[in-house]
Amino acid sequence: MEYPARSEIRSLCTEQSFERGVKYYEQDRIQKLEVEGGDITAIVRGSRDYDISIDIDDDTIRTVCSCPYDYAGDCKHIVAVLLAVEDRSSESTAETADSSDSSETVDVEALIDRTPDDELRTFLLDIIADNRDIRERFVAFAGEEPGKTVYDYKQEIDRLFEDAAGRGGMIEYDTRIGFSQYHDLAEMHRGRGNIGTATDIYRALAEAIRENMNRIDDSSGHYGRELSRAIEEYAETITEQGYGHPEKRPHIEYLFGEFIDADYGFASEDYAEALRTICTTRADLEYWLELLDAHVSGVDLEPEALKASVGSSTETTQDDVQEDISSSEPTDGSNAQSEDETDTTGENGRTDNVLYTSDFATGPLSTDEFTGGTLDVEHLAVGPLEIGYFVGDAFDELRVDAPTTVERHTAGIESPESSASKSDLASKFQKRRVLSTYVYVLEELGEEDVLDTLYEEIYLEDKRFCKAYAERLIEQDDEERALEVVEHGIDTFRSTTDLRWLAVDLYRNREPDKYKALLKQLFLDHSEWDAYDELKEACTGREWASIYGEFERKLDQRDRQRLISMYVHEMDLEKAFFELKEAENLPWIRRYQDPVATVDPIEYFEMYREQLIPFAAGDTGRRHYREIADHLESMQELVSDAQFEEFVEFLKEEHSNRPAFLDELEKAGF
Repeated sequence: MEYPARSEIRSLCTEQSFERGVKYYEQDRIQKLEVEGGDITAIVRGSRDYDISIDIDDDTIRTVCSCPYDYAGDCKHIVAVLLAVEDRSSESTAETADSSDSSETVDVEALIDRTPDDELRTFLLDIIADNRDIRERFVAFAGEEPGKTVYDYKQEIDRLFEDAAGRGGMIEYDTRIGFSQYHDLAEMHRGRGNIGTATDIYRALAEAIRENMNRIDDSSGHYGRELSRAIEEYAETITEQGYGHPEKRPHIEYLFGEFIDADYGFASEDYAEALRTICTTRADLEYWLELLDAHVSGVDLEPEALKASVGSSTETTQDDVQEDISSSEPTDGSNAQSEDETDTTGENGRTDNVLYTSDFATGPLSTDEFTGGTLDVEHLAVGPLEIGYFVGDAFDELRVDAPTTVERHTAGIESPESSASKSDLASKFQKRRVLSTYVYVLEELGEEDVLDTLYEEIYLEDKRFCKAYAERLIEQDDEERALEVVEHGIDTFRSTTDLRWLAVDLYRNREPDKYKALLKQLFLDHSEWDAYDELKEACTGREWASIYGEFERKLDQRDRQRLISMYVHEMDLEKAFFELKEAENLPWIRRYQDPVATVDPIEYFEMYREQLIPFAAGDTGRRHYREIADHLESMQELVSDAQFEEFVEFLKEEHSNRPAFLDELEKAGF
């Protein structure tokens, strides 16, 4: 791939931009540079960090910078990146040439053959004395144990982090420490049969990276990948030895302890995957299950527990959940009363300054309920979210007056003594990971009855368990119980699209009214267009007219874009056109141009024009100007060439003092 030479880079910009770009390059302001053929991306530090994207295709160079540069040619940030690419390309070519010349003129093997043994020995001893890494590689090559512990290796790796740390001890974005020497060393020990040393090195790598993660900006994912690699290599080292269960037992215990202790979800999953790799026999899996049992509380896996639990649950339906709540025993919790002080105040005796847990259908709020399960992360800054963060000082006190339905079908995770103070272990996400692992082990062991019991105990811990349990019950032809589980899940969780679809399937041939009500909810609450179409097909003409009117009223109040989408879906284009004019939203005008513009292309063009003019004047920068050009490309097909060109000339005249704007229009063919 040929990249622009310095003279060509100079022709892409003004003299001032080129000089400033040279300074930026010489000042090492390029924080990140990735080159894959003609696709170049970079981050350049200016008054803030700017994102650069360059596409080189034959003789064409397209550049994008997030800076607000608004003049002729490319900005200094792009110049700096192109200079870096040109310099890197020149160095690579020179190195290739040097390597080629060296290999052609020096025969290293012949030199070794001609050198006396005692001189070679002296030369090797001198190198080993001067270079610790080479010494350790030689010890590994010779098959000797180095006499170092996990702690020794971790100290060495920690020093790498200290050396790489910037201001405030932080590892800045795209500062990538290389750990290849440790992987090479471990691989050499593996090859020589020193398995203990190899696993010590992988263990030290994983632990040191984890312990330093809180001071790393790992947006690039480099350290996460290195952590995964170290854990994976640890597991593969054990597996390739063909160990029996007694030999694997301490490794299972170690990996399980790290799985429980891991502060980050991705690290916990890496350790779980390592456990899945090495636990290949029934004895391995049973020991893993034994370790899990010690960390899960509130779960009774005796077969009788399933019958008792289901028996009590079947008496509770969606209609009598509130009655069930009011008669249950209280649970422990912060800011709550003890059992003998449980509040029994009736509804009429409540005061406005006290918040009761039974005011919620499903118990305390969690992070997952606010993210909808989209983000699988812990709240690292402050720990689990508390109700006070959301109600502020609106209430003076939180009282636990009764347990919720959730508490019958959830479990607790016990912390090991070494990490009992870590609140993350009791977090929703940690529990989900541990319980997911519990499910996996039982599936691998083929313990179907016990698995049913576990699901019955934990299905309200997370909507994934609820869905999996309901599907399992459906497979077992127990649709009645599946429906109860799904209904409890819908009552419990905030994001319930999958559960509602399951309920739709279960109610379809049972209760038409509930079936249609669920489809309405799926469309109104979750924007499920398949539910919209299925509902329309299931209704009579009269029913659908009434429901359609209801949708219009509700969407007009809370979601105009979806109202427009519904009109387009029904090809009710005149109503869609009217709503677009009322909305005065430029992105929507572009999005719905096809097919709404067919109602009146000229009027649609005028509507588009009225919104594009203030948009064009509202910002600067080449990215903004390219967006204007994209809008013009959409508008071009609406009216005659003469009318369109008149509008383009108007924009050019209005912004004639912006060379970059005119340049981008010219590039786009306007």
